[in-house]
Amino acid sequence: VTSGDLVMTMGAGTITDVGSNLLRRLERRPTAKSAKNRHSDDPSGIRIQEQSPLSLATTMRVGGPADFLIRASSEDGIVAAFRWAVQRELPVTVIGGGSNVLASDAGIRGLTIIVKAAGAKALQSLWHTDHGDFVELVAPAQAPISGVGRYCAEQGWSGMDWAVGLPGQIGGATVNNAGAHGTELKDHLVSIDLLDEFGQRITVDAAWLGASYRMTKIKGSARPRPWIVLGATFRLPKSDPVHLIALADEHASFRKRTQPSGPCSGSTFANPEGDYAGRLLETAGLKGFTIGAMQFSPKHANWVVNTGGGTASDAWDLIMHGQDVVRDRFGIELRPEIERVGDGDAWESTSGNHE
Repeated sequence: VTSGDLVMTMGAGTITDVGSNLLRRLERRPTAKSAKNRHSDDPSGIRIQEQSPLSLATTMRVGGPADFLIRASSEDGIVAAFRWAVQRELPVTVIGGGSNVLASDAGIRGLTIIVKAAGAKALQSLWHTDHGDFVELVAPAQAPISGVGRYCAEQGWSGMDWAVGLPGQIGGATVNNAGAHGTELKDHLVSIDLLDEFGQRITVDAAWLGASYRMTKIKGSARPRPWIVLGATFRLPKSDPVHLIALADEHASFRKRTQPSGPCSGSTFANPEGDYAGRLLETAGLKGFTIGAMQFSPKHANWVVNTGGGTASDAWDLIMHGQDVVRDRFGIELRPEIERVGDGDAWESTSGNHE
């Protein structure tokens, strides 16, 4: 929470205590003069945060400090942040919604760019071309995938309803080839706009991405990666908006019923061929299993939840333990969908030292 922010609370029971509790916490927070999380403004207009805790940028609420962090809510912001890093010869790490990344307890060296915009602002950046029985939609990397899915359903454009209720942004969803309910992002993808390692804006077709189940050419490349997603273009057939909205509502309702909320990951493991990671973990007795404060959710075993004060190293040990147990019991190798980012030395020193 920073100066000028508006905080709204909705709910019942003790919800009226939230405001006073928040004020007390803010009063105890270090002043700008003494805070470790320092801010500075570059002549290009971007705001640079130093030693910014990555626990505030990931849905699991874990991660140490980023050396430098810039929040980019537009393509111009992404480009300016990248150029700032290049001028200082800093490696660049890009995070979107933070649901499929596990940030090291030691933080991330160099510059971390958070590519994310508020739903209403991001949706204003959508534009489309009408081709009669279908549209081509251009969505910026910073747009929330769920909001884009809802918007498309309301317009009567099919192919994105599966995304309603998912965490994350278009950029991260493209890198991961996100999907649900039998549909993947690649199914309607036409092209991707990228910023390459030389700072040039390029457009590549969908085939370039080499997308497969929860994997792409970008995700498979070593960090620091030579590409940053700026946006994606989709070919969406027209359909009945009433039907699509009903589908979107059904998907959102399903997620609320079956998946945890609060500080947690997205899907921890990709589903193996012909089975479900959650079923395997639950059958192996790991539903609710805990290491430190990190737990396989009692609601859905393929989600890792932070029960309070958890660490990235405990989360990774938990993930590796789950992988070991499933391998030993069923002979199936679960592939983590979550990606570790940050200080490699810290990962090597985790208690389990798994690779």
